Amino acid sequence: MNMHRHITGGCQLAGMAAGILLSLGGLPAAAQAPIIAAPDQPGRMAAPGPMDRPGQGFNAFSADMAPPPAARLNTEAEPVVVELFTSQGCSSCPPADHMLNRLGDDPEILPLSYHVDYWDYLGWADSFASPEFTERQEAYARSAGERSVYTPQIIVNGADTAVAPSPAQLMGLIDAHRFAPAMLNVDREATDQGETIELMPLSDIGGAVDVVLVRYLPERLVNVTAGENRGKTVRYSNIVVQMELLSRWDGAAPLRLSVHPEEIRDADFPADTRHALLVQRMLGNEALPGKILAALRLD
Repeated sequence: MNMHRHITGGCQLAGMAAGILLSLGGLPAAAQAPIIAAPDQPGRMAAPGPMDRPGQGFNAFSADMAPPPAARLNTEAEPVVVELFTSQGCSSCPPADHMLNRLGDDPEILPLSYHVDYWDYLGWADSFASPEFTERQEAYARSAGERSVYTPQIIVNGADTAVAPSPAQLMGLIDAHRFAPAMLNVDREATDQGETIELMPLSDIGGAVDVVLVRYLPERLVNVTAGENRGKTVRYSNIVVQMELLSRWDGAAPLRLSVHPEEIRDADFPADTRHALLVQRMLGNEALPGKILAALRLD
């Protein structure tokens, strides 16, 4: 059973992550400061409004026109991001969860699983669900001009989606981004203090860009004892547990980041929590999520 949800509202992400310093190319050292938050509201993304109750509908998220295949720069450092919006209470989701699990062994793919909360009223509260992830899915739908969301939904690099894709169809979408021309050059250098990352625009990015820290759990088994998946044990991988907005960047000058792995770890999260950066173009005055320009695993 698929779940559809009408939307009118927006996405908010809050965060102030330790251990990452950001600076724009050409700025003196004195201008560097920890975590540059979004300018309109410190530490938060711009957000439209509240969402309506679940309803009937269909989200046919429209794909961008894919550019001609060409060699990407530094594909190992810039994996293709596959985002799955799922729920432990959705009977149609386990096959998609399994498909995402199988992508984790490919270093050129970063699968991420977001658990939404709009199934929880059916008798099983998803242990990983968050309104934040529902809001992210709704923001994707609004950026495509759609009025509803559904589970499971897979979005590739913030741009393309398909309804219940086969493994071959999903790999086709992934490969279109794997071999697409890069819009950013990513330079990474290990130092005694951590790692220095420089993002260099290769062309006009066309608007604001958000740099987001993602915390995720590598794997969990869940025994579902109620709801549509009652009696099933489901394996989930790369489960997102938090997103933190680090910077809203104009994409003009190079952006340099100093990452200290031991400092980005947070005692509030399990010891095996992993971390990645998403560099994502934001669309329009509402700053809705668009194409993911780069992704970087930090551990």
